[in-house]
Amino acid sequence: MDRRSPRLMPSATIAGIAMIACAIVSGSGVRSAATSSPQDELSGALTRLSANYETFTRRMGADQAADLEERLDTDLGWMPDATPPPGYDNKEWPARVALQADIDSSIVTQVLAGGSAPVAGVQGLVERLVVSRRDHMLAPFALYVPAHLAADPPLVVLLHGHSQTDAEILSSRYFRKFADESGAIIVAPYGRGIYDYAAPADDEVYQVADQIAALYHVPAKRVYLAGYSMGGFSVFKIGRLNPARWAAVMSIAGAALGSEIEEVRNAFRHTPIYVITGTADDSIPTMYPQNTAIYLNSVGVPTGLYVVPGGTHAIVTLAPTLESAWRDMLAGKIRSSAWPAGIAGTRIGLPSSIDLPPGVRP
Repeated sequence: MDRRSPRLMPSATIAGIAMIACAIVSGSGVRSAATSSPQDELSGALTRLSANYETFTRRMGADQAADLEERLDTDLGWMPDATPPPGYDNKEWPARVALQADIDSSIVTQVLAGGSAPVAGVQGLVERLVVSRRDHMLAPFALYVPAHLAADPPLVVLLHGHSQTDAEILSSRYFRKFADESGAIIVAPYGRGIYDYAAPADDEVYQVADQIAALYHVPAKRVYLAGYSMGGFSVFKIGRLNPARWAAVMSIAGAALGSEIEEVRNAFRHTPIYVITGTADDSIPTMYPQNTAIYLNSVGVPTGLYVVPGGTHAIVTLAPTLESAWRDMLAGKIRSSAWPAGIAGTRIGLPSSIDLPPGVRP
C-alpha cells in the first residue's frame, strides 16, 4: 500500500516518457506531453509550491501543504527509472505516468488560483478541490467521468489505500475501465492523507459525494461506497456514519474489525456488502476479508464474497473477479455462494485493529 513501493508504483524510463507525443486530455484543458516531460512538469509545480509556501499553508493548512510537497517529491522519485508493471505495455505505461504527473501538478495550479477548477462538464480524469465545510481548507479529490454515462448514472465513491493517493488509484487503468464499461462516475476523495480517513476527512467523503451527485444528477439510490486495502477497512467505518446514503458497500482486500462488527451489522442490515480478496494476499491475510463476509452473511446482511485463488494484494491479480463484483454491485445482485459451514453467528478470525504504520497520523 506504500506509494513508494516499486511493487505498486513502478515507473517508465525517461526515454519512454520523452517519446510521448500524444495529448493528455484533462477536464481543465489539453496538455501536449511533447512540450515537457512529466518530471519537468512536477519540478515546475514544486518550484511554484516552494515559492508560495505560505499561501499553500494558509489555504490548505500546514499538514496538507507538507503532504502535497511530499506527494510531488514522491512522484519525482519513482517516475524516472523503472519498467512497466504487470498489466501495462511499453506504450500504455508512459501515458499513465504523464497522466498522474499532470493531475498531481494541477493541485498546485488550483491552490494558487484560490480554488477548484470547474467540475461541471468534466470528462476523463481530473483533480479538483473541495472547500471543507469543517475548517474551510482546500482539499483534493480525483474525479473520473467516462465519455458515455449511463442513464441515471451510478456514482462510486472510492477510498484509496495507504499510502496511495486519490490520483494513483484512479490513474491506474482498472477502475477507469470499470467505469467506462458501466457508465459510472468515480470520485476518490484524498482524505488529506490522514490514516483511515479520520476527521475531518470522514466528513469530506460525504461532502464530495453530495457535490458530485448533485452536479451529475445521480439518483440517491445509485451512490455506492468502495475501498481498497486501507480503504477496504475504512468503508466499514465511513459507511456506517450514514448507512442510508449508500446503495451498496464494496471492500477490496479489506475487512471489518472485530471491535466494530456489531456496529457494522446493525448499520448495514439492509445494505448489500461485496467483499473481494485474493488467497495469496501477503498484506491483508485472506482470512480477514473472508471471515468478515462469512459472519455478515450468517447474521442476515446481504453479502457477496469473491475469492480469487492465487490473487495477491495487487489489483491486477484481482481485476477480472473485481470486475464481476463491480457489475453485480451496480445491478444489485448478490451471488449465491457456498458458504463454509460451522461458523454461523461467530466472530472468528476478525482483526482487532489495523496496525498503524510508523509516522502516519491516526
